[in-house]
Amino acid sequence: MELEECITHRRSVRSYQDKPVPEEDIQKLLKAGAMAPSARNLQPVRYIVITNKEKIKDLSGKVKEALSSLGDKYGKRAESEEDLIFYEAPLLILLVGDKEKWTKNDCALAAENMMLRGYELGLGSCYIGLMNKIEEDRETLSSIGIDEGQQLYCPLIFGYPTQWPPPKTREAKIQKRIE
Repeated sequence: MELEECITHRRSVRSYQDKPVPEEDIQKLLKAGAMAPSARNLQPVRYIVITNKEKIKDLSGKVKEALSSLGDKYGKRAESEEDLIFYEAPLLILLVGDKEKWTKNDCALAAENMMLRGYELGLGSCYIGLMNKIEEDRETLSSIGIDEGQQLYCPLIFGYPTQWPPPKTREAKIQKRIE
């Protein structure tokens, strides 16, 4: 598969088959993340890999609890019996690291590598920004291995899609060109 195809066809997937991601593919995703650029080559990104369905469901519930206090905008999502947080994905990978200046950037670069590699492997993926609603819940963060002094930067889900969203056409919006 060509890189251009991965870049133009990868979409956020929010509907997954009930099929686990093989360990071999999980390792390929982690390797893709590790190969991302890293500021000053510090390689601060750490990975928490969760395949336990009950733990993913529990985390979804914790996020929903946090959302319920935010009013109408998220109320329906918080009240739903469906997993509208992780979409019943069989694999959740959390990219975490110390609260340092460049760690956020390094995690974002690693996340993009992982999502592109996932697409190449036939896996759908989605960045789950709503998980940041539990970033102050130290008990929950500690229960999944995020140490004091660390921060959750990029929560990613992976799995085999029930269907692929269609590709979108996008164009670069040049604000200014200086020649």
